[in-house]
Amino acid sequence: MKKVLFVDDDQGIINGLKRIMRSLRNEWDMHFVLDGQSALALLEKDRFDVIVSDMRMPGINGAELLSRVREKYPHMVRIILSGYSDQDLLLKAVRPAHQFLSKPCDAETLKKTVLRITEIQNILNSTELKEIVSNIDSLPSLPSLYQEITQALQKEDVAVKEIGEIIQKDIGMSAQILKLVNSSFFGFFKNISNPVQATSLLGIDTVKTLVLSIGIFSSLKYDQELLLSYDTLWNHSTLTATFAKHIAGLISKDQLFIEDAFIAGFLHDIGILILASKLPDRYEKILNKVSEDKRNIWEVEKELLGTNHAEIGAYLLGLWRFSNQVVEAVIRHHNPEIFGDEPNSLVTVLHLADSFAHHLDPAVQNLSISKLDAQYLKNINIYEEAQGWFSECKRLIEKAPPGNM
Repeated sequence: MKKVLFVDDDQGIINGLKRIMRSLRNEWDMHFVLDGQSALALLEKDRFDVIVSDMRMPGINGAELLSRVREKYPHMVRIILSGYSDQDLLLKAVRPAHQFLSKPCDAETLKKTVLRITEIQNILNSTELKEIVSNIDSLPSLPSLYQEITQALQKEDVAVKEIGEIIQKDIGMSAQILKLVNSSFFGFFKNISNPVQATSLLGIDTVKTLVLSIGIFSSLKYDQELLLSYDTLWNHSTLTATFAKHIAGLISKDQLFIEDAFIAGFLHDIGILILASKLPDRYEKILNKVSEDKRNIWEVEKELLGTNHAEIGAYLLGLWRFSNQVVEAVIRHHNPEIFGDEPNSLVTVLHLADSFAHHLDPAVQNLSISKLDAQYLKNINIYEEAQGWFSECKRLIEKAPPGNM
């Protein structure tokens, strides 16, 4: 049974939370306290899975509380429940909080949010990796892109579109900015998958504060001798995103589906970035074994870690409230047959795009093997169509080399 802790200094709100969550009392072990100090005292006595905290509280506010929870109990999922008047204070919670909900929050939204979080927690079995992923407050960016955005934001007349286009080129920046814009606190009631649009919606002043004062982005520090080339990872992600967007546009006119395909392609290997940056020595051994044995990277990861980069990436994106479709595509992009038999799904599009990118980009062929599941494509009756899509993607890469996609 999942253990969930609710914290709010208003007794009326606590009573309301107890009332609206009553239907789940047989599924979750729920506790309710009136201040941050009581929450920390309770956490010292028992292990909890999720904390939902108000922001503006006397003594320890929500941002401070979640920062302490992240430090002492990194496995926990951390959610802020706050009012619009708290926006300045809320920005301080951007790093320690996984998700943000705005007050007043209706019962169904709160239930769905916490329920989805508890389901996401089932993706990973490893306590160690859960703690690593849950403790992530920013993902490292390529040094060149990090320098580019910090310099651009220091210009007085920088355009928000220019900033959005820099963010769109980076895996970590894109994930972080989409996490924020899709939180209900900012009041955008449709899923946003376009980093440029997300940056525009947040506004240049908010982005400047987040980047220059809060420090939501960070520069990647890595050993140039590592088997994994981060430039190769970024290029592969960009190529996969380009192919996914193109394939999605061939099978659907739904703009949201096409944008979801692009961002799923761009973030599909975010689990590799997490493992390589957080566990560099262990991941180097995995990459060496992949190279020596000529095996699939996700199979070696599963053997040595008990999970793989697809599951780790999906876990983080789920914590950060990315759509179910994107999370499902990321977790299944190597094994689409587990998903089902829907030919026009995001899972299928991402599997094709990733496989095409591995086949057409020589830089990644020595790093990993990503085989197209031909039998799956035949089962869902798109094998011949997929051959045509491959030819189109090949023409795209012939027009623009991988590094310039």
